[in-house]
Amino acid sequence: MDIKKKNNYKIVITGGPGSGKTEIINSLSKKNFHCFKEVSREIIRPEQLKGTKNYFSDKPIEFSKRLIKKRKEQYIKSSNLSLSKRKPVIFFDRGLHDIFAYLNYIKKSYNKIKFKLEDYSYDIAFILPPWKEIYKTDSERKETYEQSIQIYKYIKYIYIKYKIRLFEIKPDTIENRVLEILKYLKSNHFINY
Repeated sequence: MDIKKKNNYKIVITGGPGSGKTEIINSLSKKNFHCFKEVSREIIRPEQLKGTKNYFSDKPIEFSKRLIKKRKEQYIKSSNLSLSKRKPVIFFDRGLHDIFAYLNYIKKSYNKIKFKLEDYSYDIAFILPPWKEIYKTDSERKETYEQSIQIYKYIKYIYIKYKIRLFEIKPDTIENRVLEILKYLKSNHFINY
């Protein structure tokens, strides 16, 4: 892979709920990498204020359509960024594929959602396995730890199905996980510093 040929590699940080994705994204952002943060919470919170307890489980297709729109906007915006040759990567806290993995997990048909995942690929996805020691629920994360294990399996499957290269990042400190990601990207010529 020649990093001179591309200046905006799209890289997803994914995994089941509560596996440490946001902390990694925040750390990469502090290192001056361009990062797109998770947008599902900004969809969920206003609905909670209206009295909806769990927007995804109550209205999964409506929620998913709104989430697709926001993640698609991130994806398109990332394609128009011009980045340095030393750091030509863009990180996403979850990708479009995660939406469909969640719908698969709840066994909800999404045939009516007119969206082609194959039109929105990523160069690599770093997947974080479930990690019981750090797992916690909150006002937006309703899944149990056991459910997070199942969701992780659906996420892993969908990235494999769409032939997106996966690399698992084992549980460790945030710093070590970020170092492992950067080491992988450097050794595979995604970054050059």
